[in-house]
Amino acid sequence: MADNPHRGSSDEHSSEGVAGAVLGYLLAGIVAWGFLGWLAGKFLGLPTGIGIGVGMMLGAAGAIYLIMKRLGA
Repeated sequence: MADNPHRGSSDEHSSEGVAGAVLGYLLAGIVAWGFLGWLAGKFLGLPTGIGIGVGMMLGAAGAIYLIMKRLGA
């Protein structure tokens, strides 16, 4: 059998895995919380974009928190 350096590697945080996780957390947080902000803005009668902007900022902040928690920094 030939040795495969990528198979069975013990790196807990590979660069591809970390990049995918960071991108996934950021996009999911911004999109999901932006949508919730849009819903809250429509429900509360806020001017267009206020709820979306606040939701997106909260989503980005939450995603950054989760990224830092996952990477142990």
